[in-house]
Amino acid sequence: MRFATGGIGHETNTFSRVPTTLESFERGTYETGEEIFDAFAGTSTVTGGFIDGAEELGVELVPLLWTFAMPSATVEQPAYETLKRRFLERLEAALPVDGVLLDLHGAMATEAHEDAEGNLLAAVREVIGPLPLVTTLDLHANITATMAAQADAIIGFDTYPHVDCYERGLEAVRLIRDTAAGTVSPETAYCQLPLLTGPPAQCTMKQPMSGIVEKLHALEARPGVLTATLSMGFPFADIRDAGASVLVAADGDRQLAGECAEEFAEYLWERRAELVSDLVSVEEAIARSRAGEGKPFVLAEGSDNPGGGGPCDGTHVLRAFIEAGVSGAVVAIIADPESVDLAFRAGPGNRVALRIGGKTDPLHGEPVEATVRVRRISDGRFLHKGPMGRGKSGFLGRTAVVEAGGVTVLLTEERAQPLDAEVLRSNGIAPEDCELIALKSAVHFRADYTPIACEILDVDTPGVHSPDLFSYDYRRLRRPIFPLDPEVNRG
Repeated sequence: MRFATGGIGHETNTFSRVPTTLESFERGTYETGEEIFDAFAGTSTVTGGFIDGAEELGVELVPLLWTFAMPSATVEQPAYETLKRRFLERLEAALPVDGVLLDLHGAMATEAHEDAEGNLLAAVREVIGPLPLVTTLDLHANITATMAAQADAIIGFDTYPHVDCYERGLEAVRLIRDTAAGTVSPETAYCQLPLLTGPPAQCTMKQPMSGIVEKLHALEARPGVLTATLSMGFPFADIRDAGASVLVAADGDRQLAGECAEEFAEYLWERRAELVSDLVSVEEAIARSRAGEGKPFVLAEGSDNPGGGGPCDGTHVLRAFIEAGVSGAVVAIIADPESVDLAFRAGPGNRVALRIGGKTDPLHGEPVEATVRVRRISDGRFLHKGPMGRGKSGFLGRTAVVEAGGVTVLLTEERAQPLDAEVLRSNGIAPEDCELIALKSAVHFRADYTPIACEILDVDTPGVHSPDLFSYDYRRLRRPIFPLDPEVNRG
């Protein structure tokens, strides 16, 4: 059997001011043909799972195009159309195949398509007709009825941090092989809930989500159920279908799929009040770190998370650290090519005056003016060694480690979520030795930092990825929806 594979991925934050162009994809991850295997073989990623699963089952993968742009604003339509055309041309050239296996995100929006994945799946379906079409999706997918209708099966991540990507890739290969062989016949049911949740509440390393996922796995183990997906949605996309949904695929039994999906959707709905984010001010976080024992205290500044569209140059935490006179603190990272260039010109051991961060928009803070000492410079290349993406290459662009008073700042040319502790270690910073570590990440960092952190706090700062859902001016989102409309019924 031969299965074409690839994907076009983006997590679109419609509140972001960082543009998403064709260059954004080509500067992100952009692989074609055999390059895809070179990039993902041996990694704990979805496509890494595809590769190993295909070898295990003795099926052939035909690599097409795999690209992902760093989360940012709505994708420019010409960029999407170009990428879709390139993908479909490669798919048509690969025919005949026995099916298509996609690695998608599920929260991409373009200027013309709020549901870009639905549009892409429909285009692929037009090329391949009734052949099996299976896709994986992120736990933050805003799944639509179109996606559910176009794919034979959708397999979403079960974890956040996403540490089960590889396993979901293996699952997808096995399901499409069995579907193509005619040994199973997926029938999918889809339930959308009027429910919006912020990232900290979605973390599956703690309650209530850990218990919710256990319940999902129990449902998935029932006779006749092939796969079940809970998507918590991406609330930073002002589109009609943002939010939570449930998908269940049963073997040739649409009624069973529908009953299971409805049962689980009702269970989730009954727990909606528990799915709220607990935030503290930066000042309170500093006070708690000073009063506590042990180190490091880790502060998650999700509002400026580049992994969800933040500019990654916010200065609220850095300014608070300097004003409070903290010592032994690290801020990772601030993407500021201008400051990096000046630090490189100054060189390690020398001092230089910088205007750090705050160059994208005032929402994330004004630049911090400081004369800093340059501690270290690097090319910003590292290898992921933590649970997420282990084995995958990382790139921060040119990187400078500078000291502003008692605060160490990791300055980079590229926006990147510092979810792996290797971001610090590869730049000469031992996270275990730090008093305070502020990370521009919402939840993903927990997979690598929980074993070494004495406490983790979600801090409340303004930004386009803030867990405070009441801070956004939604215009297109379907209403009523919880918690914005507390009295809403499921209907």
